[in-house]
Amino acid sequence: STKAEVPFVPFLAGLTAWVLLRFGAEAIVRRVNPEFFEDLKLDIRRRYDLYFGTWLGLIFKAVSIVACTTALLTTSAETDIAGLARPLSTEEQWCWGCRAVLFVQELPHYVSIPELVVHHMLSIAAMIGILAWNFPRRQMYLIWATLLSEFANNSRRLLKMHGRLTPRLSVWLSAAIALNVVLFRVTGALVAIVWSLQGGTSSLALVLNVGAMSIYILYMLRMSVRELTRSELLIVRLGRPTKLIIAGNWEINLLGIFVGLGIVCTEVSALWIYEANVNHLTSKAEIHSIAWASLQAVIVGLFGAHATACLMRFSVVPAEAGQRSPRMCMQGGLVFAGAVILLSPTMESTVDRGTFLSCMSMSFLLLEAIGQIG
Repeated sequence: STKAEVPFVPFLAGLTAWVLLRFGAEAIVRRVNPEFFEDLKLDIRRRYDLYFGTWLGLIFKAVSIVACTTALLTTSAETDIAGLARPLSTEEQWCWGCRAVLFVQELPHYVSIPELVVHHMLSIAAMIGILAWNFPRRQMYLIWATLLSEFANNSRRLLKMHGRLTPRLSVWLSAAIALNVVLFRVTGALVAIVWSLQGGTSSLALVLNVGAMSIYILYMLRMSVRELTRSELLIVRLGRPTKLIIAGNWEINLLGIFVGLGIVCTEVSALWIYEANVNHLTSKAEIHSIAWASLQAVIVGLFGAHATACLMRFSVVPAEAGQRSPRMCMQGGLVFAGAVILLSPTMESTVDRGTFLSCMSMSFLLLEAIGQIG
């Protein structure tokens, strides 16, 4: 017998457990700390519902991480492809059921935090889309299995509501959250993008997966910066270029970070446009050769961008007084990178170099736009 496509049993069991645990938690707090309980009831939306929703979220998140990790380990990559309708296994049903209960039940508790409301609504929409259009699921299981930073977030919220969050503890929790986000959530999203590129996914599913994961990575990096800024472990000094000051001692130029991010987005966009325009599905050997040639193009292109900028300083047209000369010339870098794409001996013979170079040139606007942020 096949499993139902919708995890009815785990979802209904989770909804029932949530209500019972909510009644139990309220009874315990009312008996153990009646003054605190009455204080919570003074603000039902921002304190009472948020407090008990946070406690229940801790319990269900622990269960969901175990369930989604099991679903990730038991789901075969060979059958997890776009367009293939297959039933949910028992492990997958419990993973989907736990996350569905969390997103649905936490919504009324988080109405005072608009950012979390938007996050939960988008997550529910993503779940519906994946099941409705048979998109790959392992990427989602990987994302859900790496949500360890939620425990530190919930713990900090509870400590703050109990009045036990000291400044020193707040700094440590902020650092722990930022570290967890980068090590687990951002890394997991990058692995999910690699899986999408290697899985032979159709063009529409590929662009949706990569686009969603890229937005997720940017959001997670923003969260990490916000946590470090809150604890004053990180100070953002706006200017040209923008700099990050870590622990008051080390400075990081953001230009390099955004140029690197722009390069990654440009290469992914070029690969997607190339695959959409060739008459055959790009093989793994071709993707690997394109990736290796692109890495060479990036290295040579960065050298060319710096070299071109140096030559421009000795241009016949002098720079205006007080105007800083650019350290990089993107157009010069593109010329050097294009030469590598056309001449690289590591590129597979089946790859249409001219078409890929055209796709890369079209995607170059992404690099220029993202690089301007830094």
